[in-house]
Amino acid sequence: MFQKVWNYISSIGVKDEYDDILVKRITLTNQFSSIALIVFLLSGINNFVLGDVFSAILIEGMVVASLFGFYLNKIHYHRLSISFLFSIVSVAIFYFDSYSGILSGTYLYHFPLILAIAFIFDMREDKMAMLIHFLLIILFLGINIATNHNLFRSEFLTDDNRSQMFVFNLLFSVSAVGFFVYIMVRNNLRESYLYIQRIEERKLSEKVIKEALAEKNILISELHHRVKNNLAIISGLFSLKINDDLHEDAKHVLMESRNRVRSMALIHNRLYKSNHLTNVNFDEYAKELISEISASYPTISNSVKINIDINNISLNINAAIPCGLILNELLTNSYKHAFKEKTDGKIDISITNLNNQFKMEVKDNGIGLSPDYNQKQSLGVTVIEALTEQLDGTYLFLNNNGTQFELMFKSQQ
Repeated sequence: MFQKVWNYISSIGVKDEYDDILVKRITLTNQFSSIALIVFLLSGINNFVLGDVFSAILIEGMVVASLFGFYLNKIHYHRLSISFLFSIVSVAIFYFDSYSGILSGTYLYHFPLILAIAFIFDMREDKMAMLIHFLLIILFLGINIATNHNLFRSEFLTDDNRSQMFVFNLLFSVSAVGFFVYIMVRNNLRESYLYIQRIEERKLSEKVIKEALAEKNILISELHHRVKNNLAIISGLFSLKINDDLHEDAKHVLMESRNRVRSMALIHNRLYKSNHLTNVNFDEYAKELISEISASYPTISNSVKINIDINNISLNINAAIPCGLILNELLTNSYKHAFKEKTDGKIDISITNLNNQFKMEVKDNGIGLSPDYNQKQSLGVTVIEALTEQLDGTYLFLNNNGTQFELMFKSQQ
């Protein structure tokens, strides 16, 4: 029962969203207020017994003031509550130190008060408030020493009473210091327990997250593997048809369609084999794609030299697939049209990253563009336009001692 009441009093004004430091300060303030209230209540009763009605009423007024400190905490004026509490207690000690004289040892209550100030105030934010309360204690001590403890001296107390009070005050002040030390040790142990508990909960959460992430990665990897296999099946079907007795133009159409499918399959194959399931090393991918396309044009591939300048370029799958298809279209077009009656063909491929703005260039030294190329409704140009729009980029073709293609697009997350 007592523990429930004590816990309720200690948590007055505490909100769930408060951090641990603020909760600790509010709890200690409430506990200190409880101690001060008990001391004031017992001292007031004692003064009534002695016949000093005025001092008794004054002390009981401080009981009401202590209750007001609880109210300030309840309405969430926490800093004001702390300062108000220490001001009341400082005034009370000052008054009773003068009231009962130096022989009573009332000044001993300054020690638990100083300890409480150090414990309850936040050193990071309340340095000025702490300094003011320390100076207030020194001021009150100085006044009582300067007035020889006669400012509010009681006529109801004898030297014997004061000597008896000294023993009581000594024991009570030491008990108050011990109580605060106990509260701090207990709170620190509780905080340590909660801290360890949170660490264990975080470790458990991290374990669950890691397991879920590993499972997700396995599923994504398997997805890439299945997509790659399905695309490989489609590519194989195209290859079977190419070997049939078809017209040459039909074979070219099937071969180009097969290469488009293979360019996408290569992306998923690289993602399946990589530790990164969303980004593709485009340098390695481009070399693999070039090897696939060259194998489709064996009669000319040996006479074409391809230079690649793609260093440390990693593209998200949302950008890698369109870029791979665009590169496939450009290389296919170069192999088919650029090097007619030419034995020293050259294709330069580069991708640069300029502040997350990518620039892809593909240039050959072939015969160049026909004057009316942009008026032709070729499938390759249509595909490039659609893929560039998908990248939210821009492109252009130039005649520059051959055909030069430039594509600009932003990095995609």
